Amino acid sequence: MSFREKCAWISFVLLLLLIVGFAAAGHVEGAGFHYFLTLLLAFALLQVLLRLIIRWQAPKDARTPKDEREQLIDLKAARIGFYSLVAGVLLAMLAVHVHGNPWSGLHTMMLAVLVAWAIKFASEIVYYRRGR
Repeated sequence: MSFREKCAWISFVLLLLLIVGFAAAGHVEGAGFHYFLTLLLAFALLQVLLRLIIRWQAPKDARTPKDEREQLIDLKAARIGFYSLVAGVLLAMLAVHVHGNPWSGLHTMMLAVLVAWAIKFASEIVYYRRGR
């Protein structure tokens, strides 16, 4: 498994945990902005720590520039993530229209960003596994 595929796996798993924590925040009494900032801080720290660990394991692989295949994988995954983001934002606007509450739209939009990001990393993993 290459360095960039390991990074995609780390980001994908941590992002799924962040999404679960964000979704659970709606059911926790008193969980608000500080709870979400704590989740984001934990996400960032774990991301940096785990990437440093895999960089330490294979420093030569981490320093190699992206080749054409990896650039194409990144572009294809970004395209899929963008389309899912557009769909999520449209759903967020629909949520504001239906509920009449701008906070529901804000939460839906934040969830749409996180899900689109997760879809991008999942697409990268699939493309790395397929070799395209």
